Amino acid sequence: MSPSAKSLSDYLSRRRDTSWALTLLTRLPAGGRIAAILGLGCGVLAIGWVDYVTGTRMSFVVFYLGPVALAVSWLGRLSGIITAVASVVIRFVADSTDDAATVHETWLWWNSVGSLFVYLAIVWLLDALIRFHRQLERRVQLRTLELEREVRKRQEVQRELLELSDNERSAMGRELHDQLGQHLVGTAMAAQVLAHKLHGRDEPGGREARKIADLVEQGIAQTRQLAHGLLLTSLDPSRFASELEELCAALRQQYPKVQCRCRIEATPLLRHPAIAAQLFRIGQEALRNAMRHSGATVVDLAVESTKAGLTLSVTDNGRGLPPAEQRHGMGLRIMKHRAEHLRGEFNVANQASGGTRVTCVLPASILKSKTHGKREDPYFPR
Repeated sequence: MSPSAKSLSDYLSRRRDTSWALTLLTRLPAGGRIAAILGLGCGVLAIGWVDYVTGTRMSFVVFYLGPVALAVSWLGRLSGIITAVASVVIRFVADSTDDAATVHETWLWWNSVGSLFVYLAIVWLLDALIRFHRQLERRVQLRTLELEREVRKRQEVQRELLELSDNERSAMGRELHDQLGQHLVGTAMAAQVLAHKLHGRDEPGGREARKIADLVEQGIAQTRQLAHGLLLTSLDPSRFASELEELCAALRQQYPKVQCRCRIEATPLLRHPAIAAQLFRIGQEALRNAMRHSGATVVDLAVESTKAGLTLSVTDNGRGLPPAEQRHGMGLRIMKHRAEHLRGEFNVANQASGGTRVTCVLPASILKSKTHGKREDPYFPR
């Protein structure tokens, strides 16, 4: 998963947590507002009756806070104020019926007024907290919608970049195959004709002409291999392993000093041509980068099944990656975009023993997908 998608997922998770807390706090009883009013009235009266029974020997001032807080949460600030006033009145009546010798009227009024102010302050604070929480939830919802739009825009840009890259590759492949390939074929034929004409009259010149023809034919083979790779927009999953093996064989011929090894164990997991083609592109780019730029003597390509899904890795024993500020190529970025397009995980890092390891992990849920295209793309839901 990409960083933006992961951040959005965490963001939505926190949003659900806060929404659940607010819903639990303000949820009305099963009977609605009438049940809430009856419940609050019964609660205040029950606390007042216990307050009356126990007299002034025990203070129940704290217990009235429960109905007051529930009234604010369920019915709003006005209901909280009414409940607070009712609680103070019931408490005043309960305490005033006690023995006159134990109750001082000034204390009774003072305690009642003080309790009322405390209850009203709690009503104001709790109402402000609930209002602030609701405003925050609305802002969270708006921000979430903005993030979702930005993520979709980024996904669309990635899709367009990949399509543009594929179109450019296809155009280059056609030019290589149709123009340069035909030109090289003509050159090889001319060299063979020249060698045939020089045969018997100028043996050294004939041998040189045949060498030129052989070199041109090698160039034709390499050109066809390059054109084939560039024109590959979809790949039959059953040919995925053979295509990678042919790629490794071609690279061994092109770079004879580098040992390119191929180990493929999990191709049955691939079921869709577009996914197979994108994964092949990632392996192709990683192999070429390793063969050209790493200075390695051994490059290993592996495709295997893991708990996470399907893993493609390219490992070399070269000089390792340069610092990030010195990387000017687009290869790593394109591979990362391809992996994100497949909702896979892409990673490239230097190894402790030397060299570089490039990995792309495709989750099993993506490998089982049966649709992949512009109109119905499981990786970029519209």
